[in-house]
Amino acid sequence: MTSLDAPAKSPESTHSRRRAPGDVRGTTARRDSGRAVRWAQRAAGIGGTLVLWHLYAIGPGEAVSMPTPLTVVRRIGELAQQTSYWTSIGETLLLAAMGLMTSILIGVPLGLLNGTSEKVTQATQFIVDFLRTVPPIAVVPVLLLIWGGTTTMGLILITFGAVWPLLVQATYAMQQVSPQLKQVARAFQLSPVQQLRSIYLPSVLPFLMTGFRVASTLALLLSVVAGFFGGVSGIGADLYETLEISDPPTMFVYAITTAFLGVLLNALLLALQNRVLRWHPSVRGDQR
Repeated sequence: MTSLDAPAKSPESTHSRRRAPGDVRGTTARRDSGRAVRWAQRAAGIGGTLVLWHLYAIGPGEAVSMPTPLTVVRRIGELAQQTSYWTSIGETLLLAAMGLMTSILIGVPLGLLNGTSEKVTQATQFIVDFLRTVPPIAVVPVLLLIWGGTTTMGLILITFGAVWPLLVQATYAMQQVSPQLKQVARAFQLSPVQQLRSIYLPSVLPFLMTGFRVASTLALLLSVVAGFFGGVSGIGADLYETLEISDPPTMFVYAITTAFLGVLLNALLLALQNRVLRWHPSVRGDQR
């Protein structure tokens, strides 16, 4: 109950607690300033790396014909005008995408099924832990012996390496679904579709997105490995060819291309994650 003798709050005092336009501009200015500082730091890091690379190339690296950054840039310009360069990139990305989709179709359902029961998880824990610690590069000789340097070999290699992050994350996600939420679903007699949409999908999706990002990077790297060691068409095969003919500038171009594709892929997946999980507290906290 409000006392009649209590002083009334003036509009000025109420308005003073609101964020003034100057505060908004100040916050925006600080955010822009922080962004500019981060970009300046990144530019300084890249510039310093290029300087060290150049000094090493004209110094100790000259004995092994290590190219300078300027030489590599000129070679990039030459290869960018060749159709074979873009064809190799496309073949590498296509093989990586095929392997990633196969890994998703295998790893996610098995992981969700594995996480539904503690007994099933314990029964399969040793097998999963053992297989996911085997380096994919170690199975390349076996795959080459059976399938040779074919696209099938590359697809199996990528699937073998990329399936485990998805399977483990899906298993862990199912184990983290709140028992209280399951009880609420039973109490309200939600249909399986309603349970999937309202309970399971919001709970497991953040974990699956993390596994998807890790698996995507592995798929790209293993696609290059399949070409380098197995002769599958793509960047890896071209990289091995430059090693055989001793062409360091072109070798550096393909190595930098692979690194750039990895950075671009991670940036795209991060943007996708922020969009898909915009309702999640971690993403909403990052966007403040």
